[in-house]
Amino acid sequence: MKFKTWTCGFIAGTLSTIILIVISSTLYLTGVIPISITEYAARFILDIPDESMHIGRWIVGVITNFSLGGVFGVFFAYIHKTTGPEESKIKMIGLTCILWFFQLAIVPALDRNMAKFSTYDTAIAYYIIYLIWSVSASFIIQRYLQFPDKDAAISK
Repeated sequence: MKFKTWTCGFIAGTLSTIILIVISSTLYLTGVIPISITEYAARFILDIPDESMHIGRWIVGVITNFSLGGVFGVFFAYIHKTTGPEESKIKMIGLTCILWFFQLAIVPALDRNMAKFSTYDTAIAYYIIYLIWSVSASFIIQRYLQFPDKDAAISK
């Protein structure tokens, strides 16, 4: 079954965000990174400097992750649809860099409380996590997005 751009992008972004949250939480719980992506989102949205997290804050972090995952999924779907399925690996790396730059450069510039989480281990881990997100989202998009049929357009 093929989907239209918005639906395909949102589904791809949401499913990929599940993978993102699981990997990030695992790395956080094992002590590899100082903050999970869910906690990062909650602290940024709610402007929580050093207070402890509770269930309400975690819920806000999850909602934020899935919302942004859906939005970036739609963005990815439009990029794939506009530029075609060619060179998808280069597109994935480029879009991963955008996500990574946003997370580690723009967010700390907007909220100085988040700057302390921009460490080298967080930067490396988040880049790899976003690369995995991009690969899974792109795979879903390429598999289920309706690309224009070039042969049908030529025969008309």
